[in-house]
Amino acid sequence: MGLATALRSLLVLRLIAAFKFFKALLVVATGFGLLSMANPSFIQSAQQFTDSLPNGIEQRLLRNLLAVLIGVPTGKLHLIAVASFLYAGLFFVEGVGLWRGRHWAEWLTVIATCSFIPIEIYELARFPQFRTVLVIFLNVLILVYLIWRMRRVPGRTVAR
Repeated sequence: MGLATALRSLLVLRLIAAFKFFKALLVVATGFGLLSMANPSFIQSAQQFTDSLPNGIEQRLLRNLLAVLIGVPTGKLHLIAVASFLYAGLFFVEGVGLWRGRHWAEWLTVIATCSFIPIEIYELARFPQFRTVLVIFLNVLILVYLIWRMRRVPGRTVAR
């Protein structure tokens, strides 16, 4: 593999790593948001904020979301938050490994991404959103690239 090809390959791996870091950040924020829902003063503040919005779809959506989250027992919120943090940890480990050009990270990313695509497709079927389509598309694109790369350069890392 030439130097230009190796650098280009490392750049692509780092772009994928940046995507993984971004997803980890979103999942961590979700986990903290869930933990906040266990705090009664936060719920009261969220309800006041929702009430201050003009009547419209945003206010209705937030009211519905709060109604659902208020009904979830605190223990279940904590469990889901912990699962979110573990999921974010997986994204972070993938990102660090890909950023460093490690072959094991490519395998981990392929396995983890393949395992979550059926869940994302199920989510898309239940709640069709452009964001979900975009995430599935990016994950499939990442899979195709990593599988192509692993078949082309088996067992090698770009950066040592």
